[in-house]
Amino acid sequence: MKSKIFCRFLVVVLICIVAGAVFSKRAFAAFGISYSLTEGGSRLELDPDDSDKGVQISVNTDAATQYEVIQRIVQPMVNRDNPSQSIGDNFVVYGLRGTNKFGDFRIPPNEPGFAVRDGERLYTSDTAGDSDGFTLVYGIKKIGDIAPGYYQGQIAFILRPTNSSLSEVTTYLYVYVTIQPGPEAEASVEISGPLGSRMISLNPKKENLQICEVPVKINGTFKNNFSISQSILGGIESSEGSRLEPGLVNVEVKNVSKGVGISQPLIPGQQVVYTSAPDGQADQDFVITYSLGDLSDQRAGKYTSRINYYLSEGNKPARLINLLDLEIENERVFELLITPSDQTAAIEFRNLSAKEGSKINEVDMEIKSNLGKPYQVTQNVLSELTDLEGRVISFDNFQVVTEGLDTKGKLNITQKQKVQKGDTVLFISDKKGSSDKFKIIYELNIPNGTIAGNYASRVTYSLVEL
Repeated sequence: MKSKIFCRFLVVVLICIVAGAVFSKRAFAAFGISYSLTEGGSRLELDPDDSDKGVQISVNTDAATQYEVIQRIVQPMVNRDNPSQSIGDNFVVYGLRGTNKFGDFRIPPNEPGFAVRDGERLYTSDTAGDSDGFTLVYGIKKIGDIAPGYYQGQIAFILRPTNSSLSEVTTYLYVYVTIQPGPEAEASVEISGPLGSRMISLNPKKENLQICEVPVKINGTFKNNFSISQSILGGIESSEGSRLEPGLVNVEVKNVSKGVGISQPLIPGQQVVYTSAPDGQADQDFVITYSLGDLSDQRAGKYTSRINYYLSEGNKPARLINLLDLEIENERVFELLITPSDQTAAIEFRNLSAKEGSKINEVDMEIKSNLGKPYQVTQNVLSELTDLEGRVISFDNFQVVTEGLDTKGKLNITQKQKVQKGDTVLFISDKKGSSDKFKIIYELNIPNGTIAGNYASRVTYSLVEL
């Protein structure tokens, strides 16, 4: 009796176990994601010699529901010792076409790849939700832009069902990048003309050419003190053979804090324009500014030369950095400035009477010329002083004389004489045609019996090359 009861109990238990097994298979469908590295191992390790590697993603499912695979950046790729340094967009990925069977592999195959982005949809399955796989290639680009160091980060691959109550599944991949320091670059100096040209252009008459700035860039760090010098080749000479003294060009380096800059006229021979600190520390960027002194006494023309720039470091011999052309244009000046003593535009004698005697009026003459050729100043008087009724004050009562004002040239009327109708040469310059000044003094006497009125004539002054 006991045996029969025992056997029935065993049968019941076995049936429950079998039924439970069937129930579990239906309730817990397969839905998982994994990866493997094409070169083996469990973490992705990159370096400049092995800058990209493949990652094979596999999805195993029998859930019969569509799904997608999402890429997530769990930890950005940062320098372990200096977290402020990041690989950023130089950590890239591209897809290997043909490695999936069913769904839509969304990552383009273009090398060297696209920046790894958080939340990127990598893959969408077919509507049947078939198991599938695909291969991604992760790498680094522009290695020279990445600071040396040991970088680490983590990305995740999320298997996410579409329109299903299944839970998403995540797997994690650690990524390590090693950038070794390259050979230390030799420090250097770059010097160029404005906007990358090879010309220093100066012109005192043109606002945009009254100064010229030459950029200087220090690359790297010098181990010893160094200096930058310039040397003008030959003189500053025009095609006609005229020469400018180098001292008419001013040289200045300002707004520097680590080194010492120049502020003095250009000199013949070697001239130091910048000196670093004793330990080689220097301003990374500065400019050498060139400007002109007074060229009013210099002959018109286009003057040219060349300036060599040298770098001297410690006890090493100086070496050439660059050579720039120097061009100075002194434009033609040939003008006569006339200034009556009463600051009007005419020579006027007012409120005259015979009882008051003579009256004087002065005119200052200034000639500006840089032609390097002699010239003369001529006076032309149209007529005697005449009023509207035709009454005349004769030249016998109108006298002229010239007076020097540190004058270099020759005054032609040094004693009083009657003003003459027509042309009269007042002044002749020196042989060099130097700029000059002189004064004309007019004296008018009113003879007895002169009828009151306004008497006038026209006087014209001419500046003529000889």
